[in-house]
Amino acid sequence: MNKNWSNTALVAYSLLPKIVRELNFGVKTRVNSAFQSRHLRMGMSTEELIGEILDLTDEKRKIVNLRFVVQEALDRLSTADKNILIARIIDKKTYQAISEEFGISLRTVFRRVSAAEEAYASALSRAGFTEDWFEKEYINDKYISPIHDRIMNDKYFVAKNL
Repeated sequence: MNKNWSNTALVAYSLLPKIVRELNFGVKTRVNSAFQSRHLRMGMSTEELIGEILDLTDEKRKIVNLRFVVQEALDRLSTADKNILIARIIDKKTYQAISEEFGISLRTVFRRVSAAEEAYASALSRAGFTEDWFEKEYINDKYISPIHDRIMNDKYFVAKNL
């Protein structure tokens, strides 16, 4: 497995609270609209409104599933690999900050982050979450796909930029 989808999953994992808040807001406003029949005044049928609620619910299912996928892969890593990935990708710390926090040289941080990303990608594959699975499940996801596109198109991907 290459690191594009595995890094996408990690970055998305760090953004999950924000994504879930947005999805919850979308569902809540549509449900409230149904109770007050606002959707009818806006020219939307009840079937269309229910369809939107179901689409948002499926979107949330995918996001919740991603949380478990990432957590399972992280749990398969050594403590050192897990800590360095969390520091770099999820906590968005700089290499310099990680160097100071862990008391290791900057060059060692670069090597360890790279090794941890490889171990994480391998853990995803061993758990059955391959490139094909991610491609099928998330390529059209409106939250995950832009993250993947940015990682694919950014020659020098930095999690802090997202």
